[in-house]
Amino acid sequence: MSGSAADARTAKGHEPRGRRLFGSGHRARVRRRTPDRSQGHRTPPAPTRRATFRHSLHAEWIKIRTMRSTLYVILGTLAFCMGLASLNGTSAGSDYATMTAADRAAFDPLATSLRGYLVAQIALGLLGGMAITSEYGARTIVSTLTAVPHRARVLAAKAAVLVGVALPVGLLVSVSGFLVGQAALAGADAPHLGLSDPQALRGILGGGLYLTLAALFGLAIGAVIRSTTATVTTLFGAMLIVQAFAPALPGAVGDWVAKYWPPIAGGQIITGYRDPALLAPWSGLAVMAGCVAALLTAAFIVFRRRDA
Repeated sequence: MSGSAADARTAKGHEPRGRRLFGSGHRARVRRRTPDRSQGHRTPPAPTRRATFRHSLHAEWIKIRTMRSTLYVILGTLAFCMGLASLNGTSAGSDYATMTAADRAAFDPLATSLRGYLVAQIALGLLGGMAITSEYGARTIVSTLTAVPHRARVLAAKAAVLVGVALPVGLLVSVSGFLVGQAALAGADAPHLGLSDPQALRGILGGGLYLTLAALFGLAIGAVIRSTTATVTTLFGAMLIVQAFAPALPGAVGDWVAKYWPPIAGGQIITGYRDPALLAPWSGLAVMAGCVAALLTAAFIVFRRRDA
């Protein structure tokens, strides 16, 4: 088309496509159509990351580390066991000079210094129970299972973190009680052990393992019962009351309980005197480990099937 024809069309009021004229003498402004982002141009949502076992471990570590009772339980257990070891060592050492020959033959300096495990097992068992019952009490278990729907992974992470806390604490309680108790026995001129003694190494290592099993025992009970009060009551009954009343039970029942009841059998690991009527130290600890394994299996089944 020639230039004169285009000018004629413009003079008659025809506008070129894509332009809009604002009076004579004004420059043309081009109208541009913006793309419709509502159709076919939406930004895809960011992909969600699934919570892995490592994430669960990190979350459970934060929970147990920030729980106020954790520090109180650790410090209180350590102080009580050291104090009890000192008292037992001083008392047993002063009585040793007046003991009969039979009593001296059965004298057990290892058990004298590690007797505080009776209280430490309750404290660490309570710590294990509260690792899960506190979430049920505060209803934070709902958000935990929402973030990590794989329930077995949640309970496994709690157990792994609990072992990471209870094992060092158990070893620290055992070695500190041993050193304090043996120093008290040595000060009273009574038989005592050194760290290089095989019985001492077995008692310290075994004591740490036993207290770790006690913590897992509490976790399993708490997962099944879901109540802090009921968990504490069960721990006291299973670990202290049965042991206290076992000698009063009649005949074969009392003998079986004294030999095979898991906390009693497991407690043989911290003794140096070998009673032929009871299990050997490592055999008794194996009985305790089997009991804890069975309880944890039941806890996993119940935790997976029951509503939060």
